[in-house]
Amino acid sequence: MKTSRHLFVLLLGLLASPALWSALPPAIAVVQADHARVKAMMAGDAATLGALMSDQLRFAHSDGRVESKADYVKNLLAGDTAYADVKLREVETKQIAPDVVYVLGAQQMRKRLGPDWSDVFLRYLAVWRNEGGVWRLVAWQSARPAGNSVVPPKK
Repeated sequence: MKTSRHLFVLLLGLLASPALWSALPPAIAVVQADHARVKAMMAGDAATLGALMSDQLRFAHSDGRVESKADYVKNLLAGDTAYADVKLREVETKQIAPDVVYVLGAQQMRKRLGPDWSDVFLRYLAVWRNEGGVWRLVAWQSARPAGNSVVPPKK
């Protein structure tokens, strides 16, 4: 029993290592990278976020703002934004090219902007690309669902 527990802990440690994600099937490696992104967001860890993001990143926020990697990391370091209790749901992945995987999902979180905290629910589409053996976020688009569809029902 103790041996299997140690093996399980060792396996979890290996899966948490970005250097080993390239040995995993692409969709699993990207999910691991996405979980590392969430952990880094909550920790305010700009260095880890920077390592997980492509230099070509385009990050489209739910309010329509678009940032580069440099802008995103700089704004995180400014200290007026913080994240807590981030939970991912309804996560779907699809490998669309040998080195490209998209993630479609929902993200529930608490977000501080300035002095105020709010609950935020987003739908998102993230595109990850394998860059020299490292999966990096290259595009992000999120939206706050209104709950109402403007598309009329089909008859």
